[in-house]
Amino acid sequence: MIVDRIEYAAEYADRLPHLADALEAIRKEPDMSPDKHYFTGGYVMRQTGMTKPVKDAAFETHREYIDVFILAEGKETVLWNRLENMEETAPYDPAKDKLALKGAGSQLEMQPGMFCALFPSDAHAPCRHPEGHEPAPYVKYVVKLKI
Repeated sequence: MIVDRIEYAAEYADRLPHLADALEAIRKEPDMSPDKHYFTGGYVMRQTGMTKPVKDAAFETHREYIDVFILAEGKETVLWNRLENMEETAPYDPAKDKLALKGAGSQLEMQPGMFCALFPSDAHAPCRHPEGHEPAPYVKYVVKLKI
């Protein structure tokens, strides 16, 4: 997993080769629809919603894409753990590029302007809020970078 501020994204060009293309797509259309917006090497979707409790978290990971979450507004907690520390709850679904998992994870509190990149070895559960906190609104970009 990589965690940083979006203004430093260029420092990770070797690990995230088409992130610059995604950032250009976002720059050109920041209020994009929630549909998939394709660019060389992947696609991006604008997502809005309310966070959900960490206790209800279902983890996932992907084999075909690296997930990059860019928080634009609000706040969000992303749960994370290494894949080998998780238990599969369903077989890998190639149509959705999703492996469903369960287990415990560390909490990453995302603030506007932050991004995190999650690789196939990173089990994650996004769009959460910590125990004892109220649901919070968020606006984020979900970037899928083809591996």
